[in-house]
Amino acid sequence: MKKNIQSLLKRDLEVIPLIAYFVFYILYLFFERILELQDYAVIIKPIIIPIIVFLYVINPNSKKSILSIFLLVLLFITDNSSLLEIRSIYVYSMVTYMITVFILLYYAVLDMKLLQRMKFERSHIDKIFSLILFSTLVFWLFFYSPKQKSGEKFIVYEYLIIFSLLFICSLLNFIQLKTKKTKYLLLSILCWLFSDLFFSIHHYYNGHDIYKYLICLVEIPIYYYLLKYLLKRDEEEKITEQ
Repeated sequence: MKKNIQSLLKRDLEVIPLIAYFVFYILYLFFERILELQDYAVIIKPIIIPIIVFLYVINPNSKKSILSIFLLVLLFITDNSSLLEIRSIYVYSMVTYMITVFILLYYAVLDMKLLQRMKFERSHIDKIFSLILFSTLVFWLFFYSPKQKSGEKFIVYEYLIIFSLLFICSLLNFIQLKTKKTKYLLLSILCWLFSDLFFSIHHYYNGHDIYKYLICLVEIPIYYYLLKYLLKRDEEEKITEQ
């Protein structure tokens, strides 16, 4: 009896926050995209990512990776700073967005079958990625001003390059490995891609209102798929470590 109660409590501890995630995300998109009521969206959106962090931390398969938690924290900062609509903050939010995509690219590269066959040491990959990210940020800070258009364009171009590489790596990983981990990462990236695409069509090219609803449709599961990817990744790492 006691075990049944404990199992029910554990299940509710995961199910209820997951339901809350979808409810709050739908509410946020309803106010932000459909009704365009920013004041209500600002109140609701800060709740979404903390729910994902909570679900990641309490899951028994989670390794509670510092890098994964840092990734989710960066997403929280980026998502909520974009709601403020302050031009000076926009550039820095793009920087944090670029770093989140860079971390996912790092994960995707580690998952690649080719590197696993070559038995490429993880420490070398860590050094290469750390050097690239550090060099990019230093180059941007020394040669561009965040207040100038050129500095903003540099970050946007870097983001597009890294995102394109992430998409290619995640697609190749899914084709070669066909695991749940690679499936969830690819789904997350596809939702991310189509969300940005539909937003650009609607916002910059005066697209039909149908794009507002398409944005909502593909944006809702983004963080859910990302959560599932991080958990499946941790689960596989635990198995390989045993």
